[in-house]
Amino acid sequence: MKISERVVLKFPKELVDKPTISNLVKKYDIEFNILQAQVLPQKEGLMVIVFTGEENVVKHVLKELRSQNIALQRLKQDIVKDDKICTHCGVCIGLCPTNAFYYDSSTRKVVFDYEKCITCMLCVKGCMVRAIKIKF
Repeated sequence: MKISERVVLKFPKELVDKPTISNLVKKYDIEFNILQAQVLPQKEGLMVIVFTGEENVVKHVLKELRSQNIALQRLKQDIVKDDKICTHCGVCIGLCPTNAFYYDSSTRKVVFDYEKCITCMLCVKGCMVRAIKIKF
């Protein structure tokens, strides 16, 4: 079964100049989409990436990344919208470049569609009541 897995990769400084993702693509024939990256030579690197492929292949890729001392976090566990404190003001709707936040007129609430999120973090910075958080 084909799956997609969104992850945050934290590269140690000794690996930022290595072709890690390129090697995985060649080895496992896996699809990827880099959603966000901050990688500087001689410094730690951070990348938000989506791997798509057969479930067992995606698992092997993630396991190999961990074996190379690359910290890995699945995004579904890291993005949090706290509906208890959300005022449904809609600021996040205006900030989101992918329309991952939208207004549901039937419930009169702001809804978050995780599948559209590219983790740009604009919503986190813009949420005045801190109802949207990204945990690393």
